[in-house]
Amino acid sequence: MVASAPPARFAALHHRNFALLWVGLLVSNVGTWMQNVGQSWLVLQLTNSPLWLGLLGLSFAIPMIVLPLMGGAVADRVRRIRLLYVTQAGQMLLALALGALTVSGAVRVWQILLASFLGAVLLAFDNPARQALVYDLVPQEDLLNALSLNAATYTGAALVGPALAGVLLVPLGPAALFFINGVSFLAVLLALAAMRGVRSRGSGGPATLGQAMRAGLTYAWRTRYVLGLLGLSAMAAIFGRSYQLLLPIFARDIWSAGPAGYGLLLSAAGAGALVGALGLAAFGRGRRQGALMVLSGLAFSLSLMLFALSPVFLAGFLLLFAAGVLATVFTTLISTQLQLTSPNHLRGRVMSLYAITLIGLPSLGALAIGALAERLGGLQGAPEAVLIGGMVMGATMVVAAPALWRRDTKS
Repeated sequence: MVASAPPARFAALHHRNFALLWVGLLVSNVGTWMQNVGQSWLVLQLTNSPLWLGLLGLSFAIPMIVLPLMGGAVADRVRRIRLLYVTQAGQMLLALALGALTVSGAVRVWQILLASFLGAVLLAFDNPARQALVYDLVPQEDLLNALSLNAATYTGAALVGPALAGVLLVPLGPAALFFINGVSFLAVLLALAAMRGVRSRGSGGPATLGQAMRAGLTYAWRTRYVLGLLGLSAMAAIFGRSYQLLLPIFARDIWSAGPAGYGLLLSAAGAGALVGALGLAAFGRGRRQGALMVLSGLAFSLSLMLFALSPVFLAGFLLLFAAGVLATVFTTLISTQLQLTSPNHLRGRVMSLYAITLIGLPSLGALAIGALAERLGGLQGAPEAVLIGGMVMGATMVVAAPALWRRDTKS
C-alpha cells in the first residue's frame, strides 16, 4: 500500500500532454506574480495613493466579472489549444509592451491600468479554456489528481514569484519584472506546441452563447445551496482577500520593510495557500465539510483582523501565512461542494461563476478597501480598512453557520 501511494498522488503527471502543460503553467504563473508585484509597486511610486491601487484592482476586476461566463461558452465551441495560443501570446505582448514603456521612462498610470484591463480580458477567455483542456489531457480516473496539481501551479507560484520579485525589484526595477513575465509565457506556448493527439474541441451545448450563459445563471439562481456558496465566496473575495492590493502600504509605510518586505508578505500568503491545499488533500476526507467551512472562514476573518492590528512586520508575516492556509481551506471546500452539487452538463458554467468570485471580485473589493483607506486617513488608513473587511467577513460567517451546520447533519 505504501509503495503505491506516490504514483496515485501524482498520477496525472504520468500523462505527457498534461505534464507539459503543468510545467508551462508553473513557469508562467511565477512570471505573472512577479508582474503583479511590479505593477502595484510602480503604481504606488507614481501616485502615493491607496485609491489608485484600488483602481488598479478595478481595471482587472471588470473583465473578470463580466466575461468569464462568455469565455466558458466560447471554450466549448472552438479548439481550445488554438484559443490558448491567442490568449497566451496576447498576454506576452502586453507584458513586453509595459516593460518597454517602463524602461523608457514614458510609463503613466493609465497605461498600467490599461495593460491590467486588457490582460484580464484575455484571462477571462484563457482560464476557462485551460480548465476545460485538462479534461482532454488525462483519463477520467486521473481527473481529480490533475485538477489538484493544476491548482498547485498557482499556489506554488504565489510562494516563489513574489519573493523573487522582492529581491529583483530594487536592483533591476519593475521593468525587468514585466520582461521576465513576458518571456515566461513562452513556457506555455512551447508546451502547447509539443502536445500530441489532443482532442481539444468542446462538446457544444445550447445553440447560442446567450442560451448557454443563461442556462448556467438560471440554475445557480434557482438552486439555493449553490447560490449560497457563491455568495460566501463573493463575500470572502470582496471583504477578505481584497487586502492584497494594500500590502505595498503595509510594507513601505506601516512597517518600513521596503520592496523585499512586500515580496515576503505576498510569499507568506502563498506559502500558507500551498500548505492549506496540501493539508486539505491529506487530511480533509471527513464528512463534516460544512462545519470545517464555517471554522476556517471564521478563523480566516480573525487572522485578517489580527494582521491589521499587528505592530511589527514579523507578526504580520506569520498572520498572513495563517490567512493563506485558512483562505485556501475555505475556498477549496466551497469549490468541492459546488462540484459535487452541480449536474455534469452545467458544472462548467457553475464553476465559471465561481471563478468570477475567486479571481474577479477580490480586485473589485480592492477598489472599495482602497477608497475606505483613503477616507480613513490615506496611507495610514490601510490597517483600519483591512480590520473592517475582516469584521464584515466574520459577521457573514456567523450568519451562514447555522445553515451549513444543518446541512452536515442531513448528509
